[in-house]
Amino acid sequence: MNLKPKRSYISSTILWFYSAFTLFVLGYMTYQAFRSKKELLSNTFGWPDVFNFANFKKLFVQADFLRYFFNSAWILVATLVIIILLSSMVAYGIGKFKFRFKNTVLLYFLIGLMFPVQLGIVPIFLLIRDVGLLNSQWGVIIVLASGLSMPVFLLTTFFEKLPNDLYESAKIDGAGEWTTFMRVMFPLASPVIFSICIIMSVQIWNQFFVPLIMLQSEAKKTLPLMIMKFTNNLMYNIDLAMVGSVMATVPILILFFLFSGKVLEGVASGGVKG
Repeated sequence: MNLKPKRSYISSTILWFYSAFTLFVLGYMTYQAFRSKKELLSNTFGWPDVFNFANFKKLFVQADFLRYFFNSAWILVATLVIIILLSSMVAYGIGKFKFRFKNTVLLYFLIGLMFPVQLGIVPIFLLIRDVGLLNSQWGVIIVLASGLSMPVFLLTTFFEKLPNDLYESAKIDGAGEWTTFMRVMFPLASPVIFSICIIMSVQIWNQFFVPLIMLQSEAKKTLPLMIMKFTNNLMYNIDLAMVGSVMATVPILILFFLFSGKVLEGVASGGVKG
C-alpha cells in the first residue's frame, strides 16, 4: 500500500494551516498598528473609526526607534561580514584539501547545529566579560558570528562539488592559494553565500537572547529589546508595542520573501551532491 500521497496531503494541510495562522497574526498586528491606544483597549477586534499614522510618529519621535534600528543594522552587517569571511575560508579548506582528521573537523561543525548558544551562555558571558566586551556591541557580534555550522556545511558541500580543473587552471596561470580562493572559488560560491546571508539575516535581526545578556546600556540595545521594553508595561505601551513589532518584523520578512527563490537556489547548490 502506497502511503506517500496520503502523507504528502497531511503535510501540505499542516503547512497551509501554519502559514495561514502566521499571515493572520502578521496582518492583525499590522492592522492594530494604525489604531490608537484607546481603541486597542476598548474595541480590540472592532473596526477603527479612522486609520492614522500617529503611532508611527510616536515611535520615531518619542521612542527613538532609529537608534535601535541602526544598532540592529550595525550588528547584522558586521556579523554577516565575519560569518561569510570565516565560513568561506574554513569550508574551502575542508572541501578542497585532503588532510588528517578532515571528517572529524567537519563533524565538529555539524555537531554545532545541534546545540544552541543558550546551552553555553554562562561560560560565554564570563569570557566576554573577562576580555572587556560586556555591554559592547562587539561582544554580541563575536558571539553571533561564532555560529558557523550551517554556513560551513553548505559551503563545504559546494566547494567539494567544484571541478578540480578550475583549481588546476588557476595554479597553471600562476595564482597562489589566496588569489585562487578570492578570484575564482569565492565568486563561484556567490549563490550559496547570498542564501546564507538572507537566512542568517533573519536569525540575527530577530536575535533576542544574546543582546539581552550582553547589553545593559539603553543606547546600545537592539529592536527586540526595544519591543521587550514596551511589553513590560503592555497596557500602557500597547500602541508602541504593536507598531514597534510591525517595524521590526515586516521589513525583514518582505526581504526574505522577495529573495526566497535565490535562497532555494543557493541551498540547492550547496546542499545537494551531484
